[in-house]
Amino acid sequence: MPPIATACWRTRLAAVLLPLLAACAGAQEPSLHALQADHLRASSTEWEPPPAVPEEVAAGSAWARVALPHVRARSIAEGNDSLTAAPDVVWYRLEVPPQVAAHDPFLYLPRWQTIGVVAVYVDGRLVHRTRGSRVWNSFNRPLLLPLADASRTPPRTVHVRMASQQGVGGALSTVRFGSERDLLWRHRLRTFLQADLIAQSSAAFLVLGLFSLAVWCVRRRETLYALFFAASAAHLGRMLHYVVGDHPPLLPDDWFGWMTVNSVGWVMVCVFAFAFHAHGRRMTRAARATAGLVGLCSLLTLPVPLLLPHLHAILPSVYIVIAVLTTAIAASGLWASYRARSREGLLLFGWFSLNLPAGIHDLLLQNYRLDIERVYLAPYTSTGLFLIFVVMMWRRYIGALRGMEAANASLESRLAQREAALTATHEQLRELERQQTLTAERQRLMQDMHDGIGSSLVSALRMVERGEASPGATAQVLQQCIDDLKLAIDSLETADTDLLGLLAAIRFRLGPRLHAAGIELRWSVRDLPALAWLDPQTALHVLRILQEVLANILKHSRASVIDVATDDAGAEVLVRIRDNGAPFAPDGAAAPGTGKGLANIRQRAEALRARCDWTAWEGGGEFRLWLPVARAAG
Repeated sequence: MPPIATACWRTRLAAVLLPLLAACAGAQEPSLHALQADHLRASSTEWEPPPAVPEEVAAGSAWARVALPHVRARSIAEGNDSLTAAPDVVWYRLEVPPQVAAHDPFLYLPRWQTIGVVAVYVDGRLVHRTRGSRVWNSFNRPLLLPLADASRTPPRTVHVRMASQQGVGGALSTVRFGSERDLLWRHRLRTFLQADLIAQSSAAFLVLGLFSLAVWCVRRRETLYALFFAASAAHLGRMLHYVVGDHPPLLPDDWFGWMTVNSVGWVMVCVFAFAFHAHGRRMTRAARATAGLVGLCSLLTLPVPLLLPHLHAILPSVYIVIAVLTTAIAASGLWASYRARSREGLLLFGWFSLNLPAGIHDLLLQNYRLDIERVYLAPYTSTGLFLIFVVMMWRRYIGALRGMEAANASLESRLAQREAALTATHEQLRELERQQTLTAERQRLMQDMHDGIGSSLVSALRMVERGEASPGATAQVLQQCIDDLKLAIDSLETADTDLLGLLAAIRFRLGPRLHAAGIELRWSVRDLPALAWLDPQTALHVLRILQEVLANILKHSRASVIDVATDDAGAEVLVRIRDNGAPFAPDGAAAPGTGKGLANIRQRAEALRARCDWTAWEGGGEFRLWLPVARAAG
């Protein structure tokens, strides 16, 4: 923000100063500086200037020679009598130098000041007059007028008529006659310094203030932004009367004057509050008392009928209070900034202390105690003060950005550290899970081999030891061990959530045994939905259940036909094994030696969160296993 603002100000200064310097360098005809004029006090009682210089004025014998700048002293009016009284009219007469009159001469008037109407006449004809308000009547804007008329007749005499409110006096600066090229740079430079610079800086500060107001509306805790806006608005109110031209202000004269006088105190309160908040300190009783005094002064100077008759006595007291408050605020602010070792505070209140000498200078200039051609200083002290405000806000903004960048960098560093720690922890967990999986798989295989192959081998060993092992029985036991081993190996392969693949493995492994036993195997298997929860461990449970059921049928039912079928039951899939052998009912009388096998089937079904049952009828039996399509975790 500040680099852009600096570039804009440099561009504006270059746009104003370069043409002035070029015009100054190109001037070849020096201007003539009029330091004397004739002065006449007229008896006219009219505010409005006549269209031509009256005969009694032009031919009057009471003209007196006076030095320029000429001042008519200000006096204190009695109440509001002067507001309704006739004006005090004076005339000034200047002779146009012959060496200038022949070259399209111009008149340059740096400053005049009064409360009233000012008119300029060239060779008796009216060429210029102030319009709008009598109070705010372009007093701070220089005047540049062409003197030659359409006939190009060399002008000879210039009259200046000043109709003033009684008691306020008036002042007229020195006058310059010369060519437009010679006087234009003087007019532009003074206009820029006295009015345009003030207007542009006030407008720029108000724009920044509106931006701060928008920020404060979003972030209500940031009181500094609201104070910045209030200071910019008060600063604009203070500067308006310096830039008023021929057009009257929007407010009535009384209210406009009330605003310009009291805005000095408003700016002081904003500065005081801004400084306290900028340095992180709370408002003290002195600060609140300052705001209360400024508010009381604003109330006592209201242009209302009750107070208007007493304003002439109240205003001096108000100026004294403002001077005392300025001194107190500057002193306390400098002391607090010194104790806090705040360079910004020292700069702010050091510059603020300049308001007191600048205010005294402007008050003397307003009352014609100083050279009328001087420039009012209060606008420049206020502009400098506001530039300090902008710099402080800019540094605060940059500091906030840097703090945010540092916080982001710290957060990124912490996040990277946390991510590295989480990655290491994740790797540890994965390794631990891998070890647990291997351990669980190893235990499962050991238990399965112990319960399956180991149990079959132990039974065969006992048969051999008791001499009961025939070649056929021994071959059957060994075949059963081989089948158990093959099923264990099949369970280690990837299941791919395919139940049909498991059934195919059963058919492939047990089909030859059934065929050798003279049992017909009928296959009524249909497509089934995938079981996402199938893994090697659960697949082995399914294989063991089906193996146990088929082994029981093979050993005990004396069946000649076994039918294996599947069905889709929605949330479950059904695996059904039906035979035409002896009826079998687990809950009733069971065949000898089947208790342990049935218990294993039920335990494995519970592990799968499945359910199973047996149905017996005359001429056969049926086993049903319902497997869930999806099951909850845990």
